[in-house]
Amino acid sequence: MRRICLLLIMAMILSGACSRGDEASQQAAAAPVHVAPATSETVSRTIQAVGNVRASASVGLVPRVAGEIQSVNFREGQDVSAGQPLIQIDPRPYEAALREKKGALAKSEAQLAKAADDRRRYSKLVTGGYVSREAFEQTATDAAALRATVQSDRAAMESAALDLSYCTVIAPISGRIGALQVDKGNMVKSSDATPIASIDTISPCYVTFSVPEEHLQAIMEHMASGDVELTAKPTGGTPQKGKLMLVDNNVDTNTGTIRLRGIFANENRKLWPGQFVEVRLPLGIVQDALVVPSRAILPGRNEAFVYVADDDGHASYHKVKVLFESEGKSVLESDLQPGQKIIVEGQVRLAPGLPVKIID
Repeated sequence: MRRICLLLIMAMILSGACSRGDEASQQAAAAPVHVAPATSETVSRTIQAVGNVRASASVGLVPRVAGEIQSVNFREGQDVSAGQPLIQIDPRPYEAALREKKGALAKSEAQLAKAADDRRRYSKLVTGGYVSREAFEQTATDAAALRATVQSDRAAMESAALDLSYCTVIAPISGRIGALQVDKGNMVKSSDATPIASIDTISPCYVTFSVPEEHLQAIMEHMASGDVELTAKPTGGTPQKGKLMLVDNNVDTNTGTIRLRGIFANENRKLWPGQFVEVRLPLGIVQDALVVPSRAILPGRNEAFVYVADDDGHASYHKVKVLFESEGKSVLESDLQPGQKIIVEGQVRLAPGLPVKIID
């Protein structure tokens, strides 16, 4: 009897030890996580994107006539005005061609004057029978042919004068001129692929950027109600104010984004063509928005989701739709409720139903 009692006591001790071992094993299997509560907030809907600065106008100076560059009348990097003479190409061949065309025109005009005079004389003579009708009609034909010659020679002279004017390369727009690509003394021609220099209009300038297509409706609504302001901040610089001026006419099917363009006065030249900037586009205020930290959002195969630490210490899966992000927070469309414990760290090792241990 005594022996049986001892066996029962040992069995109870072993059973308790196994139970404590299972509890310890379960406790050890719980994944450590950090949580943050879902909240209901008033949030400013602001789109953030990376944009690229572009000149509002850009022109490459390509010569329209061939010849030697005689002079360069600008400094590289200076501001120029529309109509300002920039480069002089040797005009002497074109001056000679113009004189030749003027001479040909003068000759044909003299011949036309003589033909017109002959026609007037013959018109009187044919009435008196002194010349034949055929001779009179020939004077009319000669006069008509010479009028066509005069017209052709005048067009040739005007073309020669135009070529001569092209020897002076002027600025077609106002802006900042870049580096000179062809030095004085070199020969240039109209078929050159490389411009002599380029002019960019920097004030004003454009900033182009792309945003996800889900923002399109809100953007169009704001544009319909008035000007939409935005800011562009260059690296290490201060935000510059501008206005949204263009929403592209199609969505990029490869990226699911749409291209936008803002215009900036840029009078202080804080934005420079080619520069990358941080763009912020405010689209109003959202009341009572469901908000969670953006780092809690995980991408799924077909949907985004978050893990919630339930009251029983397990992770539960919740599908969410991110409406927009703002300053590290995401505004969601979901069945989540304010106050639920959203797992923000350690969720990559989780699966639905696994135990979790909340770490402060």
